[in-house]
Amino acid sequence: MKVLIIGGTGNISRGIVAALLNRNHEVVMFNRGQHPDPPPPDIQIIHGDRRDRDAFESRMHSEKFDAVIDMISYNADDATSALRAFRGRVDAFIHCSTVMTYGPPFPFSGVNIPETAPLNGTSDYGRGKIAADKLLLEAHAEDGFPVTIFKPSYTHGPGMQVHRQVGGDGSWIDRLRKGKPILSAGDGLNYFQFLSSRDAGVGFAEALGRSECLGQVYNIVHPQARTWDEWHHTVAQALGVEAEIVHVPQETLIAIASERFQGLRGNFGHTQIYTGTKLAGDIPEFQPETPPVESVADNIAWMDKHNRVPDSDADDLEDRIIEAVRNLPNHLH
Repeated sequence: MKVLIIGGTGNISRGIVAALLNRNHEVVMFNRGQHPDPPPPDIQIIHGDRRDRDAFESRMHSEKFDAVIDMISYNADDATSALRAFRGRVDAFIHCSTVMTYGPPFPFSGVNIPETAPLNGTSDYGRGKIAADKLLLEAHAEDGFPVTIFKPSYTHGPGMQVHRQVGGDGSWIDRLRKGKPILSAGDGLNYFQFLSSRDAGVGFAEALGRSECLGQVYNIVHPQARTWDEWHHTVAQALGVEAEIVHVPQETLIAIASERFQGLRGNFGHTQIYTGTKLAGDIPEFQPETPPVESVADNIAWMDKHNRVPDSDADDLEDRIIEAVRNLPNHLH
């Protein structure tokens, strides 16, 4: 099968490309050619910007693909352009959406959140994805446009930073290496799902050629939820160190530096477990098996290669918060 992947260089995209190649598909990438990492050998690259709508659609009309995987569609305009480019011309079209489309309004907590959960994106990113998803599903209802929509949660691997619960710029990796304590919001026991991009790639690749997946929406998440503190310890293990974790109420952190810790209000500060039962039923080959420590080590190696681990000594706010929390009992006596 000749498969076009729009994007192809990001975190999830790398896992998809690897899975496609492992299944002997012919892979073509369309992107701007600005990523510092070279693509895998023997892959055709088409350089362009999808936001140049006329040029993008004209070039796509000049090509023939069996399937398309769209990793960089963020709003209704992107989806509308994709429909003009591929409607009636491909057998499968996979659109990468996000679990950030679900509501009730953030912050919210939930366990086993299904694909039928209410939609209520409170960020431009979430609202844009909702609009794109809606247009593509309407096209499927109207004339059978062969769309499948995947909604990832947190997916990790080379091509991005290793996230932590309280957010930041990646300097927490340097903190762990230097033996410094790190912050955790609340008691660190909120649950989240952490999926390797290698495993995510299998789900995307295996959806191709399955008629039962057309017109469907799937959460693509790791079936085993972990607490954020478990995740922090996993990252420390990948670094070969021990993590010393200091817990601070998330509302306190937000009050200290609202912009820095705003991600806690969005989703990282709340238990969010999405069910993957539907995906497991239709694509039984999706069985995440990549050891988290191995995937995280690869992720950190990528960060090191591209100088994405800032010096934690350059910003002392985390140290000052930890010191204040530890000294609090002395101030109350």
